[in-house]
Order: sequence, then structure tokens, then C-alpha cells
Amino acid sequence: MRSFIMSMLLISLLGLIGCSEQRQFKGESINWSVACSVTAKDKSYEIRYIGQESQPDTIVQYAFKESRNFQNSGESKGSFRNKIISGKSTINSPYFDEDHFTLHIQWNDKEETIRVVKQ
Repeated sequence: MRSFIMSMLLISLLGLIGCSEQRQFKGESINWSVACSVTAKDKSYEIRYIGQESQPDTIVQYAFKESRNFQNSGESKGSFRNKIISGKSTINSPYFDEDHFTLHIQWNDKEETIRVVKQ
């Protein structure tokens, strides 16, 4: 009986270790890059301006689409040269296995849709 309990404990611990794995998603366009990560405790994202255009101030609007892990949208005001927009996902549920989703971003009468894929 004791070896059965020890075996079950070992299997449970191995299962927990497997669940704590960090999953990465990345995507890039001409002007923006996006990196998202999911762990057992956290779902976070970072959107970074990588373009060459230098505008003083603007409003950047973004929205994640087609994702069960990231359903965020919002806007950021101010200079976007070297701009980084970061946050945590508003979904509190566990990780959903998905291969890709998109990020739609608008600024200065321009817009891009970025395909974000699991790494």
C-alpha cells in the first residue's frame, strides 16, 4: 500500500511539473512585434513598436482576435517611438491549447494585423 501511495505521489508531482511549462507566442510585422507567454499562474503580453517612423504623439489601439487565452483590447496614448505596451490577460481560466491567433493594431490612420504563432 505504501508503494502505491508513493507511486501516485510521484505521478502527481510529474503532472504538476509538466503543467508549469511556459508557452510562448510570437509575431511580427513591419512596424510591430508581439510576444505573449502563458504559465500556470500568468498570461502576459508585450507589444513593441519596431518601425522607423517617428511621430510625436498618437493613440495606438489594439485588440487580440481569435484567441481563447488573450481577449484583451485597449489603447495607449503618447509617443510611440520605442513604445512598449504590456499587460496581463483578462481571462482567468486555465490555458487553452491554440496554435495561433491575431493581433489587430491601429495608429496614425494605419493598421496592421499580425499573426501570432506558438513557438
